[in-house]
Amino acid sequence: MEKVEVLLEGLDENAISSVLSKWKEINDIKKQLDEIEEMLKTKIKTYLKERNWDKYQDKDTNISVSITTVKQQKFDKTQLKIMLTEAQLAQVIQTTTYEKMSIITPEARERLKKYARKQKNVPRDF
Repeated sequence: MEKVEVLLEGLDENAISSVLSKWKEINDIKKQLDEIEEMLKTKIKTYLKERNWDKYQDKDTNISVSITTVKQQKFDKTQLKIMLTEAQLAQVIQTTTYEKMSIITPEARERLKKYARKQKNVPRDF
């Protein structure tokens, strides 16, 4: 928190120009940090891809990374109205595939535990 307070040094809360200039300064820093974060995420993803890994948990930092492939389908409504047979419907469906990477820190993991439901061992009758 001390690093953040250093950024606010010289701020005159009663002068809008001072507040706006601090906002601009912090926004510029935020953009630079976002670029660095994206570069690091790319390096992490490349590292995992080179090893054909979908998941990794670092023992030193207790940070886990996972790459999941997500498919998305879109339907062209105008074509769907015209074409109603199964063969024609198959031509209309557009499938998009992309990968999503999740980085979970120990702090985020603790936050997620509040929302995750634990499954009880319930005997099932088949």
